[in-house]
Amino acid sequence: MIQIAVCDDEKRVLDEICSKVQNAFAGINCPAEIFKTDNSFELVEHIKNRAIDVLFLDIDMPSLSGMDIAQFLIDSNANTLLVFVTSHDALVYQSFRYHPFGFIRKSHFDEEIGAVVKSIADELQKRNEYFSFKTNEGFFKIPFTDILYFESESNYINLHCTDNQYKFRGTITSLENELTPKGFIRSHKGFLVNQQHIFAIKGDDIELSNKQLLPIGRTNRENVKKTILRYMR
Repeated sequence: MIQIAVCDDEKRVLDEICSKVQNAFAGINCPAEIFKTDNSFELVEHIKNRAIDVLFLDIDMPSLSGMDIAQFLIDSNANTLLVFVTSHDALVYQSFRYHPFGFIRKSHFDEEIGAVVKSIADELQKRNEYFSFKTNEGFFKIPFTDILYFESESNYINLHCTDNQYKFRGTITSLENELTPKGFIRSHKGFLVNQQHIFAIKGDDIELSNKQLLPIGRTNRENVKKTILRYMR
């Protein structure tokens, strides 16, 4: 059962969003339980006491804004997929720093909800998937969500995780072919990056969720920017 929270300060809009979200998940046979509130402080208390898989959140709210709540999620290391719902397109660009999973415009909600829900289901499925490999120390299985990036070193690959590092024989190209469908992107001839951990693009660098910077290759630049923008939507 997917745990979902929806927050919008307009009760009528809140009820409409909840109904459409429930129908969209039912349409792809994903059982979902929805907590709804028009009070952002009540939402924060709910998040403190229960793990939430997905949060549909209005950006522009009084007192505690959607961006304030997004910062709370970051500070608390919550593993929640954040989808901003907004009627102010300009706020979308301001929200990139919080690395939302997606956006839905209220004026285009019916057209955009289906693709976002499908992406959510795919992402939650990935969280149960592992990358398997062999090193001199033995066999390992690492959840995709724990992988930051792969780095090429001659005939070997350095696997950088959130809390460890591994080295095994392989090529970055073979990994790219295998893992592109899993949400990884070739940002440079020597790097394959997990899009889930891309926090921002700063000039010719990618900033990861751990604040580490990785270079973007000149030939990869346009594809990286287009792919990441598509991923975030």
